Amino acid sequence: MNTSQKFIAGFLLILILIFANMFANLFSWKLDFTDSKLFTLSKGSKLLIEKLEEPVDFDFYFSRGVEGLPISFKNYGTRVEEMLRQFESASNGMIRLNVINPEPDTEEEEEATQKGISGNPISNGQRLFFGLTMTQADNQETLPVFDYRKEEFLEYDIAKALYTVQLWDKPTIGIISGLPLVGAPQMFPGQPPQNPDWIFIEQLRQTFEITQINTPQDWPAVMDVLMVIHPQALDPELSYNIDQHLLAGKPTFIALDPSSYFMKSQQNQQAMMMGQPPQGITSGLRELFTAYGIEYNEMELLADPSYAALVSSQAGRIQMPTWLNMDETALNLNEFIISQLDSILMVESGSFSKTEDSELEIIPLIQTSEESGTIFAMLANQMSPTQLASQITSDGERKTIAGFVRGTLKTAFPNGRPIPPTAEGEEAPPPPTVDDDALTESSSPSSLFLITDTDWLQDQFSVQRLNFLGVNAVQPLNDNLNLLTNTVEFMSGSQDLISIRPRGNSIRPFKVVDEIERQAQVEYQQKLDELNGEVQEVEERIRQLQSQQGGGNSLIITPELQAEIEELNNNAAAKRGERREVRKKLREDVESLGFSLALINLTLIPSLVFIAGILFFFRRHNRK
Repeated sequence: MNTSQKFIAGFLLILILIFANMFANLFSWKLDFTDSKLFTLSKGSKLLIEKLEEPVDFDFYFSRGVEGLPISFKNYGTRVEEMLRQFESASNGMIRLNVINPEPDTEEEEEATQKGISGNPISNGQRLFFGLTMTQADNQETLPVFDYRKEEFLEYDIAKALYTVQLWDKPTIGIISGLPLVGAPQMFPGQPPQNPDWIFIEQLRQTFEITQINTPQDWPAVMDVLMVIHPQALDPELSYNIDQHLLAGKPTFIALDPSSYFMKSQQNQQAMMMGQPPQGITSGLRELFTAYGIEYNEMELLADPSYAALVSSQAGRIQMPTWLNMDETALNLNEFIISQLDSILMVESGSFSKTEDSELEIIPLIQTSEESGTIFAMLANQMSPTQLASQITSDGERKTIAGFVRGTLKTAFPNGRPIPPTAEGEEAPPPPTVDDDALTESSSPSSLFLITDTDWLQDQFSVQRLNFLGVNAVQPLNDNLNLLTNTVEFMSGSQDLISIRPRGNSIRPFKVVDEIERQAQVEYQQKLDELNGEVQEVEERIRQLQSQQGGGNSLIITPELQAEIEELNNNAAAKRGERREVRKKLREDVESLGFSLALINLTLIPSLVFIAGILFFFRRHNRK
């Protein structure tokens, strides 16, 4: 092969590479080698897309051209656009993506603002638009801003919006409760209700239809989420309906309580004085849980000194080990509904687990510390907080207060629908006809959220009511209401949506670099602590010498004191020098590692290509 032929071959090779790249971009072919499949749609998202009946327009507003935009925003903007293109590519034309760069003082900027995507000001005074709207017919759903700190939930947020934009009616929530959650209606027009809704019911009414279920006849024909909160003396038929609802894999929210603070506060004082036992304090679903393999003791409540909340009392503010202020260390931040929460207050809660022979999976959301233990529920009102703390016997294991229960359930009613009881003197009704549609085990995996406390839903433990210029307002005290709304909204979505799990982050940390920095920081802090300790010792010595000067206000510099001061200065100088060396060593290690990584990234692939070319050349040469 002569020189001209080599140039022609090289030129053709470059053209092939260019056209191959253009062809690959045109069809968006990709290979995803990331460990959490960051750039591949999950099965749940694909199933949601397959169920689209009408086209959906995705309008992605991103101010990519803003001057001074940090590179992190540009990279995340590219990440979001790639995810949206995956939705579009999987939809076979049912999703139409429009990428819009809203320039200042343009129709695109005004359109973004009208759709609820208000630009956020950045340091140079310009506005950054970074949001998405979905439109299907007359329905519109808006994601006002994409937060790079929530990248793990990017796919879920987009899929949830896609599911919501297709809804034409409010989802229905059925509530079974032994608590007065839903207020009584108005007696006269214009007057406030005698017993208003609890705050969380008011919030749910904004996006859901609320239906109370007091008898089996109240059971709605269509129900998106069933909420069972502190059930009391349930009708067997009602328990059967709950059982069938769970076995059908329909979303169910169950909140039980071994010691309802609300019910205790509502007890008739006269009845208490007469020695009558309190009523309605505990709640459970023993018959159902025994069949399902869920272990919950309604007579035991949790105590945990690690999360004991400060409670006001006649003796001042004291730590109450049965009132638990759960911070981030108690929350499973890998789960969607709890990932952005910081503080949950639980009041005299219980715990649950699965039985030894159960094959269920429990995904914990809120757990105690390893120092927690259980105490007899009836002791809660008979002992002081100090005495309660002394009764805690820990087994060294964390206990689950709230979580999801997944798996296959077996019915608690193997003989079918129970026969309604008859009153004395009445003729027994004929046995019910066999229900051919009755389920004996789960037809699909269970979708059960279980929490062993109900007082966290109370207004007094979750919000503070305010009146500002005659307008009633509510200020959250913690994340209790956020937990409730997140859970119900999450469960009201389709089963495809619930199956979408958190992904990893495209910005992967250099763990080796972080470890070097951490070790160096530990060493630096140790030396700094040593220096601070020596300074404190010398200052204490100065005070001692000062007190020996006869108690006067003026300080006489004695040779001993002068020597101490000189020693302090020498030690301080030496420690500052050591500190500089630590910092220098830290910079050297990090810079060296960074240089090595950059060198590998820049030279590895070219070197491999070069070596492959040399081997290919010698192989061809040897054949000749």
